[in-house]
Amino acid sequence: MKKYVYFVFTCITAIFLVSCNKDEVDNAWKDANRKYYEQITQNPEYEEVQTVTGPTGVYHKRLEGDNVSVEGYPLQTSNVKVLYSGKYYNGEVFDAGSGKTPTEFNLSGNNTIRGFSFALQQMCVGNHWEIVIPYYLGYGETGLVSNYTTLIPGYTTLVFDVKLVEIIKYP
Repeated sequence: MKKYVYFVFTCITAIFLVSCNKDEVDNAWKDANRKYYEQITQNPEYEEVQTVTGPTGVYHKRLEGDNVSVEGYPLQTSNVKVLYSGKYYNGEVFDAGSGKTPTEFNLSGNNTIRGFSFALQQMCVGNHWEIVIPYYLGYGETGLVSNYTTLIPGYTTLVFDVKLVEIIKYP
């Protein structure tokens, strides 16, 4: 009986310690992402993305192209083709995109995060930007989870390297 009680006590203690450690890691991750985002907001190389309703909280740095467009800008309902990659604030890549083949998606689709959509609606074909998206316009407090596996932790500031290749027009 003593062995059973000791075993149960050990298991409960281990679970408690693991959960405490997870909270510390989550808080460290949250704080590091918050600090990175705050630094970006103060960096003069980055501009806040503006929409017709005002500032968005998304910041960008222009890497290539100007903001003059013969083709216009994508709408919230547009399909676009982009070259992109995504990384965390620390430079670790979480999505390498599709390499040299543009990816097509709808700006209001279920798989498009709001911050990404806001930024692309302000880009012209040929623009190449670094986009910084705060957690609340990305994957939020819970992050991106698939099949019980965390793909992107909660409170993650997302950094995308994006080039708008084409605005797809349907007849």
